[in-house]
Amino acid sequence: MKIGAVYTLERGAEVLGTLTVTDTGPFAVDATFDPTPAFDPYRVLFDEDARYAHLIAQDDDPALLEQAGAIQESLLALNLVLRGDGNTGYRTFLISIEGGSASFRPLTPEEEPL
Repeated sequence: MKIGAVYTLERGAEVLGTLTVTDTGPFAVDATFDPTPAFDPYRVLFDEDARYAHLIAQDDDPALLEQAGAIQESLLALNLVLRGDGNTGYRTFLISIEGGSASFRPLTPEEEPL
């Protein structure tokens, strides 16, 4: 994955925003996030995810971990797609969005046809 690569975050026919890759690491890809108005209904869920990520970074309470896992499951249940150039991208990935920043981790090593 190249720095500067652009992906759209989609749910069905809706484009929720655009991610532009700023850094790639062994565990996650960092990006800027430019939301569209279609992202608004999902913002609360992503804000909750970010809040719990900060909480569990400081406290490994099993109840916090369980709640954070439930939020991740809710995000996965949205069946989001990250679409790159050439109609390829990812259907299975973990994503975190906080303000104008995002990070994601594909659960498959290579982009797949979408």
